[in-house]
Amino acid sequence: MYRWIDEKGTVHFTDDLSKIPSQHLDRLRTLDAPERTPVQEETPRSSEATEDPVKTYLEEFDKKVETKKKFEKRASGLEEEWRRIEERLKEIEELEKVDYQYYVPFKDPRTGKLVPVASPYYDEKVRLTKGMEIIKTEIQSLEEKIAEIKKSL
Repeated sequence: MYRWIDEKGTVHFTDDLSKIPSQHLDRLRTLDAPERTPVQEETPRSSEATEDPVKTYLEEFDKKVETKKKFEKRASGLEEEWRRIEERLKEIEELEKVDYQYYVPFKDPRTGKLVPVASPYYDEKVRLTKGMEIIKTEIQSLEEKIAEIKKSL
């Protein structure tokens, strides 16, 4: 190994004598290089440690966006179902208005008490109303999840 100092005082090391400028040969010093010690190879890192943090962030971002889109699609489907139920309930209401005279309570001749008469649409109305309640809670849940995802983006 050769050591030499340039005119600015910078110390240089080289193992090739031809790389030393001729004007600095007078300040040349020969060094005995220590025996080479085997360099320990670095243990390969796991793939997670070697991944680029930006790439990881972008992948997580993409996953969040896809999840948000999935939730929004589900919410819009539920809203569409909600509108169909509302339309059906309005249709039933209109049908009951037309046939109102048949659903008016009447007096039972034996007891003299009014007997309520149920609409033939009663069971459907109950089922649709319960369905609307379920849809409402699911939409609220999805909207909360979408809001959380938006905050994290």
